[in-house]
Amino acid sequence: MAAKQLIAVFGALAFLGTFAALAATLAAAVAAKVIGEERLSRWTAASSHWIFSGWGLARKLALVGLVLLAGYGIVLLTASATSHEWSLAPGEEKYFCEIDCHLAYSVAGVEQMKTIAGASQQVASGTLYIVNVRTRFDEHTISANRGNGPLTPSPREVKLVDDQGREYALASEAQTAIESSLGSRWTPMTQPLRPGESYQTPLVFSIPAGASGLKLLITSPTEPSWLGRVLIGDEGSILHKKVYLRLAS
Repeated sequence: MAAKQLIAVFGALAFLGTFAALAATLAAAVAAKVIGEERLSRWTAASSHWIFSGWGLARKLALVGLVLLAGYGIVLLTASATSHEWSLAPGEEKYFCEIDCHLAYSVAGVEQMKTIAGASQQVASGTLYIVNVRTRFDEHTISANRGNGPLTPSPREVKLVDDQGREYALASEAQTAIESSLGSRWTPMTQPLRPGESYQTPLVFSIPAGASGLKLLITSPTEPSWLGRVLIGDEGSILHKKVYLRLAS
């Protein structure tokens, strides 16, 4: 857990630091062009001769920017290439680290049926899977001084994936029907939690006959969406492996 939290913090700081340095480099290059490198060279005299000789300051700053981008890209791809895919058994928890690592998700149970009351949708050649997802605020991940204030989970995206790599989104009509049938007992995955609290959320998927090896993928989308693709160590980053929750042992 500590390693995962450290990676999340490093990824965020590396992104902010790299692009802050790029912004400063770009600003300096623009300033050098506006003021003029010859004038800057006269101002700083011979002590900075080495900065302005050769290519000139603007080109050297551009080179620095390219080196920063290349270095960040190498670290990003290395982190993704060395990541591992995990398939957690029912009951085992997947943690999300958004700087902290308080929230854990697991598969609490699975039901299968052909129809759901209140929905016209019927799976003639397949099955409706109701996956009960447990969301838990791990009280062991907080400091003694945090207090008992609620934490609101970030929006999550969910889908089932079979052993052929096919993906299945929520069955919208059946999902709406089960939410309506539960009424006030329905708990969305964005319901705030206090330390030690947990709840279960039923999610409905329509799965065709023959699909096997089903596992649940819960992800945390970023806004804007491209940000998650370029954060070092983020599960949504380029080529990064995923952590799945299996529906069966």
